[in-house]
Amino acid sequence: MSTAVYCLFLVAGLAVLISMLKTKRFFSALIFSALQGIIALFAANFIGDFAGMSISINPHTLVLCAAGGIPAVIFLLSLGVLFK
Repeated sequence: MSTAVYCLFLVAGLAVLISMLKTKRFFSALIFSALQGIIALFAANFIGDFAGMSISINPHTLVLCAAGGIPAVIFLLSLGVLFK
């Protein structure tokens, strides 16, 4: 995968982190983002079964999606598309 894609995902992750810091409610925003990421992971896995592409749910993907939120799910989906 090219360096430009990694840079794009890094910028998306930093944008999420900066927006959390600016809300003055960092921990509640962090928990909300983690829940969004985990729910998006399960939704992508459920919908991906019908589309022929799914993300395996294991501790690594759960931690990545909890830490990165929805951009992490998009990252996992794009990796699945690129390496399929």
